[in-house]
Amino acid sequence: MFAQRLLSCLCLLAMASQAADGPDLRTLARQTRPAVYLLVLQDEDGKTIGSGTGFLISPEGLLVTNHHVIAEAKVIIAKAENGGLFPIRKVVATDIRNDLAILQLDGKDLPCLTLAPDGSAEVGTRIAVVGSPLGLEGSLTEGIISARRKMPGEKRDVLQISAPISKGSSGSPVLDAQGQVVGVASFLLLDGQGLNFASPSENLRTLLSPAKRVASASSNTSSIPAKGFSPYVVKSGDTLSRIIRDLDKRGHHTTIDEIRTVNQLTSTSVLQPGQILQIPKKIP
Repeated sequence: MFAQRLLSCLCLLAMASQAADGPDLRTLARQTRPAVYLLVLQDEDGKTIGSGTGFLISPEGLLVTNHHVIAEAKVIIAKAENGGLFPIRKVVATDIRNDLAILQLDGKDLPCLTLAPDGSAEVGTRIAVVGSPLGLEGSLTEGIISARRKMPGEKRDVLQISAPISKGSSGSPVLDAQGQVVGVASFLLLDGQGLNFASPSENLRTLLSPAKRVASASSNTSSIPAKGFSPYVVKSGDTLSRIIRDLDKRGHHTTIDEIRTVNQLTSTSVLQPGQILQIPKKIP
């Protein structure tokens, strides 16, 4: 009898230890979703041709996604959780073999994610994915790392994960229990169940180092507005009406419609603190 009770206690302790190793999903969602963006992809005529997911890896607006997500797009708009819209300024770096891309959007002091230590994504590690499957923003799924594999016939390492992903999830961060990025969701196999794959964060770290140098080198010119425009950094509580009043006090006169047109904002767009708007100048 005593042995049975002892065995039951040991089983409960083992289960509790396993649960402790897993992510607190509610906390994880609150902490990471502000750094994850829906990517709206448009052609040269402004027609929406698809969507994907991306996430910020620096507070200055470096955003990670898959290369295949952006390959055919002429215009990319990143939509934040609170509705703020950020046009992508440029593609900073790409890695076609590992299906990675780093983009630059205009912003300051934005919520961002960090990379997990190299090699920490072991088989059996519990993970979560936050993304926009079929455009459903901020969707969270959970699972484990099922395996680490080399793609047959390719010089590419991938993480096999059991967390469900769908079309539109591409570019989503794969997160460990601490909310750190262990991979970037990339593709799935339709012929099986739960056969989903991600590029390991080690590949992203390799790409990120030169990307940061490029972003840093261009930072001296990024603050220089395009001809006919001047930058405005959105503050907490700002609305377009408040911005117009603020600009009027400075003797800079423009309209809400002009700001919306230049920055590709809709009537329902929500501004996010740190977002940089291009303000049209009045040319005498």
